[in-house]
This record gives sequence, C-alpha cells and structure tokens, in this order.
Amino acid sequence: MYHTEFIRFNQLGGLTLYQLLKLRTDIFVVEQECAYSELDDRDQEAIHALAYADQQLIGCLRVLPKNQSGDVAIGRVAVHADFRSHGIARRLMNEAIEHIRTQEETGIYLQAQAHLKKFYASFGFEETSDVYLEDGIPHLDMHLSLKEEY
Repeated sequence: MYHTEFIRFNQLGGLTLYQLLKLRTDIFVVEQECAYSELDDRDQEAIHALAYADQQLIGCLRVLPKNQSGDVAIGRVAVHADFRSHGIARRLMNEAIEHIRTQEETGIYLQAQAHLKKFYASFGFEETSDVYLEDGIPHLDMHLSLKEEY
C-alpha cells in the first residue's frame, strides 16, 4: 500500500522536488503558522526518505551528513495530514534508522518538537538538552546511539 525510497537531492526529478517542498511548506510553514525559511541550503547534501501511497508523496524526512560531534542528523520529518495516524512517520523513522545503521554510523541527532518527545523516545532517542524555542516552537535535542553495547 505504501512504499518508501531513499534518494539523493541530485536524483530528485522536478515533480518529486516540487511535491517534497510543497509537503514540507504546507506543514512547517502554513499548518504550524511558522514563518521561516524552509529552504535552508541543507537539502542538497541530504539523503531524502520519501513515502508514497501510489504516486502521491505522503511523507518525508531527510538524513544529513555528520555534524561536529560525528553524528548524522534526521530532520524535516513530515506526514501529509490525510495520512497521519497510519504509522507513516514510524515507518519512515524505522527505515531511516536502519538505513543509517547500514552505513556504519555510530549515532543520530535530531531536534524534536517538544510535543513529539515520546514518539522519538520510542525509537531509543534520549534527551540531550532542555526545551528551547526554535522559530517560536518548543524543541529539544535528542540522540540515539547506534554503537553496539557488549
């Protein structure tokens, strides 16, 4: 019913890029009433996970390269309003974590909206900061260690 693909920015066709940016803008700018620059010059270096129902883009996230602490980052997790509560975000996160794990990365960082703390904690992410405002929305930093513990 749903399928996911991982794709680099330079492999996105015009229609897919339009659908991706529209989905994110509809959610992060319009729905959340947050005037900020959705185009942040990070998409070009990201791997994008795209979830489809037939040909319709219904969800996305992006995986960014290692930061200063040596962790990759997951961001811009979004699911179309008509497809929420169908497990799309959970599926995207599970597939992204597994994709990152196969790249032999050791940790994942994300900036979670505070109301989603329990959702991200369900994957093993732990809080690494207090709540702070990012573009007027409460956020907190979270981290997932992928190191094998013996």
